[in-house]
Amino acid sequence: MIPELAQTPYQITPQLEDAMGTTLKYVNRKVKPSSSMLDVGQRNPLTELLEKGNLNLKIENTEGDLDVFNLKDDVKYDYILYSHTIEHQFNPLHTLLELRKVMTAETRMFVILPRRGKLLWCKGHFHEIDDYRMKLLLDRAGLDILSLELHKAWRPWYFYLTGFKPVLRLFFEFNAYYEVRLKP
Repeated sequence: MIPELAQTPYQITPQLEDAMGTTLKYVNRKVKPSSSMLDVGQRNPLTELLEKGNLNLKIENTEGDLDVFNLKDDVKYDYILYSHTIEHQFNPLHTLLELRKVMTAETRMFVILPRRGKLLWCKGHFHEIDDYRMKLLLDRAGLDILSLELHKAWRPWYFYLTGFKPVLRLFFEFNAYYEVRLKP
């Protein structure tokens, strides 16, 4: 992952607030209280909100460059949150294979990424992954998709009036929420 893309401190924009709110609701529906969770990537405002929430989660974060990092398999997690990180990596397959080391048959991983048409791809994203390619990637990593939800990625209303691509984003920009597990 390119260090310049891992911005610190995070700027809380209306779009980020909306995405974090949607993710909080999603996690609250899916996660059991007092569970352990690995948040892939550096600590961020979403990590803080999840820890302060009513689920009493014990959250750890990965450290270092996700394209070359290694995890020890001595700690297992109930849940893994891989949110808006996979599209910034050169080699997401490596990360998925490393994450398998800390999973059990009961572990659930939530892979969250933007879903938009090719015309709307972003600078700084090495992968804009559609359903077909995500299924292939997860299958190659030895993971099964349990569910997929699409949630609208909202921006401030005035953003959509600033050009042709912003108008397209109104209709074609979503966040995809994949729930995955190890293949049996």
